Amino acid sequence: MNAMKSLFKPKKAAVSMDELINYPKDSLGFHLGCFLFNNSCESDPIPEKEDVYRTLLINEVSNKEEIAMYYYLFGNGDLSLPTLFVMASGAMFYPHCISYFYKRYRDGRNALRFYDLDHFRMLHLPLQRIKDTFLIR
Repeated sequence: MNAMKSLFKPKKAAVSMDELINYPKDSLGFHLGCFLFNNSCESDPIPEKEDVYRTLLINEVSNKEEIAMYYYLFGNGDLSLPTLFVMASGAMFYPHCISYFYKRYRDGRNALRFYDLDHFRMLHLPLQRIKDTFLIR
């Protein structure tokens, strides 16, 4: 049962909101802190790996964009069960967005592989530099 829990348990960073906001203004850490501040219901959220992906890939928070993010990650090489589940349910509930999801999948294939990096070690790097380095569009 523990193996099953760890399969679906998202990776969290041991960093607080105050630490994130104190990163340089152009850094991934600062943008992640702003994203969490603007979109979290918790008073002191702990950033997860998916929050880093949202900061890198999503301009707006919506179901459609969230599903598109997982298509992008699948194109980038993420073959995890949660990714496949979100993709399947997204195709089922948003069939009118399939062409958009496929475009995001192709964008992920064209980017350099980044989904499996330790993003929490890159919080001090400029966000635009990370996007340019990994060809994230």
